[in-house]
Amino acid sequence: MPVRLKPLLALAALACALACAAPATAQQAPTLGQESTPSQAAAPPDTTTSTSNGGLKTWQQILIFSAGIVLIAGIGFAIVGDARERSRKLGRHGDREAATAGSGVPHKHRAQAKARARAKGRASKAQRRKNR
Repeated sequence: MPVRLKPLLALAALACALACAAPATAQQAPTLGQESTPSQAAAPPDTTTSTSNGGLKTWQQILIFSAGIVLIAGIGFAIVGDARERSRKLGRHGDREAATAGSGVPHKHRAQAKARARAKGRASKAQRRKNR
């Protein structure tokens, strides 16, 4: 993955985390059996008429959706780039290991390592018996 893309992805992840955390702090704690106090009387409705419905404008919606698409595409690009990089690394070294592993020739130190581990286990068991 290019070095330039990592800070941008980290910044995007931080922005998403902060956006999700804000509504969670605005919730009220449970009252634990206390009666809720009645709310104040509602204010009289405004007599002014408004032609806008208070929603987002079309250009704002397009901007938000395009930013989401760019974010998802960036994440996908990072995943695919990392997978390709890892496959290249495994492809270079994995071929030699695969050739020796598939040939049926055991690792030459495997039997010696098992023997050392067994001897170590027997010695520790004998030491435990001695310390009883």
